Amino acid sequence: MEDDGSQNQDSNSSNPIVILLDNNAIQAFLGKDTAPELAEFLKEVDEVGATLAVSDIVLYEALKAVIFDEQKTAEVANFFDNYLTRYNVDEDVLISAARVHEMYGSDKATKGSRHACSTEDIIIATTSMILGAYVLTSDGNDYPMPFFKESNRIAIYYQVKNRRRHKIFYLLQPDQEAISNALAQLDGANIVKTKGEAKSKEPKR
Repeated sequence: MEDDGSQNQDSNSSNPIVILLDNNAIQAFLGKDTAPELAEFLKEVDEVGATLAVSDIVLYEALKAVIFDEQKTAEVANFFDNYLTRYNVDEDVLISAARVHEMYGSDKATKGSRHACSTEDIIIATTSMILGAYVLTSDGNDYPMPFFKESNRIAIYYQVKNRRRHKIFYLLQPDQEAISNALAQLDGANIVKTKGEAKSKEPKR
């Protein structure tokens, strides 16, 4: 999976830091109880010059439960338009996502739990792999080892109806070496399989 440069990266920065937000992170940024507790994280993002971003598939995730609520829909749209860089889900991303889906299903560490990774999560993961971007999520299982590794975690504490709650967010980074090795094995296995099929179809003489 290679970035063809069609995404809107900052061309003036040699190594831009991009943090893709999962939908659960979006909900925390929009929540009246949780948003204030993320202010320190936003300050750190600004200090290091990082960019908060989303795959366009997250717009679907964020809107599907509120689309008939005009106020909440406007809040989602405003947040996306004013605070986030968006990355398209184009044909290249979809093809790469299909490869990631099969990669999860072929690796012994992830094949038993691949069903728990939604299509949306796989598209976000694929976008992260293409960009070399971090993912911020409260569900690390959606971005499994060995293909993602934890870079940091953020714990926030907040009150809901006078009860103290907490939520942990994981800052995950794609492990490009593990990803490349797994995909190379699949590509190699496919070549062997294709050659075997071609040989079996040869007419008997």
